[in-house]
Amino acid sequence: MHTAVKLRTTVQPGHRVEFTALELPEGAEVEVSVKLQDEPEKQSVRTRFDALTSLWQLETAPLSSISQKAMHPAYQQIIGLGPEVVPYILTELQVHPGHWFWALRAITGENPIKAEQQGRVPEMAAAWVQWGRDHRVIE
Repeated sequence: MHTAVKLRTTVQPGHRVEFTALELPEGAEVEVSVKLQDEPEKQSVRTRFDALTSLWQLETAPLSSISQKAMHPAYQQIIGLGPEVVPYILTELQVHPGHWFWALRAITGENPIKAEQQGRVPEMAAAWVQWGRDHRVIE
């Protein structure tokens, strides 16, 4: 007897895939095939960035420690999105200068901030925005 059940899940940390299938009897032997999504995943990088940014800003607003803010799980997930989010971060810096510097440095491997700009968030943001323009990441 063959029963087909379509299930959806996401890959968990450690490359694990987990799901619950109430329709299947316990102990049943199953065959699993995996289909990766293409374009919807690409399109959702912006959506994911926006959602993680909102969560990060909400949950770290009361914190004064930059390292605590940078170690927040949402911030770390933003870094994990990779180079594709750099234009979004730079655009965010133009509108709301904030502590995106750790993420930008982690993703790009660069640091355009001069020693005399350290600790001056507006100047640090301007240095990164200029870096983005120079590297044609943003206009």
